[in-house]
Amino acid sequence: MTEYVKLIDSKTIEYAPDNKGSIINYNHCPELMEQDGYKPFIKTENIENTRLYKITYTETPDNIIENIEYLETEEESRIRINNKEISDRIDALIEEIDVLDKKRIRAICEPSIKNESTGETWLDYYNKQVQDIRNEINELQERIITDAE
Repeated sequence: MTEYVKLIDSKTIEYAPDNKGSIINYNHCPELMEQDGYKPFIKTENIENTRLYKITYTETPDNIIENIEYLETEEESRIRINNKEISDRIDALIEEIDVLDKKRIRAICEPSIKNESTGETWLDYYNKQVQDIRNEINELQERIITDAE
């Protein structure tokens, strides 16, 4: 049997009463309920009871529909924040590489020795810095938690 409800607000509905005044089994008479503003209720099936969720209701011209919004768990929130922090750090490292790339271009165009005792050139020095940053990016990318884990 279809249940009939009235939408009070997006979080509240009112079920049609079993009896109304002198009318017994009012909730079995769709014509009377519709005249009083009640509409068929479309309830969400198969709610995941293992997760927190929020219920809201929307009204269409013909029905009242129950909507389920699953809320983020503490673990999901922790993963999202962790991944965001890692992603932000990777973006900053990529910007550092961009700055170093300009310096490497200059080192190629104007070659000179950075350290006379080791023979290290500026290009060698910048290449080493870029390689260290790329290694850090790779380590960070491995720490990003995916849905598959």
